[in-house]
Amino acid sequence: MQTKKMNMKNFNKKAFAIFLMAISTISVAFAQGYGVTVFGTDIISKEEVVKNCKDELQTLKTLYDSDRDAYKTKKVKLESKLLTLGDFAYANVRLFKSYTNDYDFIIDYVETKEAKTRLNYRTIHTKHFDDPDGLIAKWQEYEELSYQLFKDGEINDYSCPVIHCLWSFNHPKLEPYLEAINKYAPKHKDELINILNTSESADQRASAAFLLAHAEMSNEELLQTLMPSIRDAESSVRNNSMRVIYYITRAFPDMKFNISKIIDALDFPSFTDRNKALVILRSIPLDNLKKEDAKRLAEILIEILEKKDAHNYKNAHTVIKKWSQKNYGEDDIESWKKWAESNY
Repeated sequence: MQTKKMNMKNFNKKAFAIFLMAISTISVAFAQGYGVTVFGTDIISKEEVVKNCKDELQTLKTLYDSDRDAYKTKKVKLESKLLTLGDFAYANVRLFKSYTNDYDFIIDYVETKEAKTRLNYRTIHTKHFDDPDGLIAKWQEYEELSYQLFKDGEINDYSCPVIHCLWSFNHPKLEPYLEAINKYAPKHKDELINILNTSESADQRASAAFLLAHAEMSNEELLQTLMPSIRDAESSVRNNSMRVIYYITRAFPDMKFNISKIIDALDFPSFTDRNKALVILRSIPLDNLKKEDAKRLAEILIEILEKKDAHNYKNAHTVIKKWSQKNYGEDDIESWKKWAESNY
């Protein structure tokens, strides 16, 4: 009986200590005014990042709304400092501000030992391209204006006349852009494909990925044209290409393509790589994966869940539930690990 009382006493002490730790963690989060996710490494924790870089993170949070140029300069300096905290080949900082004004820092790392696989981008021999009929400039104007109209709540109809749209064209100020883009994108289809694959300008390559959705290509041809750009060295090109691929796969989930390439992208270092790869994987059947692909996918999905990869973990949970036909919770990491170990 005495032993049971002592065990219960020790248990209560341990439970109380855990409670205090949780309260302390929550208090720190409120004091910081932002969340932090560290992804891609176990060398350093988010607590260690905050401890070493607290002033820089707070400065970035302040500059995010007040001075974006200064924000970019400070961001580069912080990334250089983050590289010194371990044996890393890559570090990137991304700050998200949600519609509820919550701030989340995503710190993406690639360890040096994994650089050959996780930074395995294609090599392209770049060339200079003039803007055909001002098409790319016209697209970039449309992007800025449509986003502003979206922010101002002026777009009510998001229906899309092609396979992919940003904020639609259903506004009097946007209709002329649709007319010009639909006129010139088919005319310059071959040049847009060359720009996507070889332009020295990352902005041109990124815009070409979106413009090709207007080039009167079949969905199969568009999909195959965009797939190589998943491995572009510039994250905006990868993001735009996978965004269009997502819209294709959402509309035609049984279309055949190399799913292994999407799993590769899920393990690339950018938050947006994971984000776009997840929505593609969410949209397609995962029944017949090769064993090595299935093992890789399970490991990455569980890491995203375990590290609460800020706006990605809910998509990861959707993917793994659909794939496994299991209904474990997003926090039930042990059950997901056991499922993966028993199957792959």
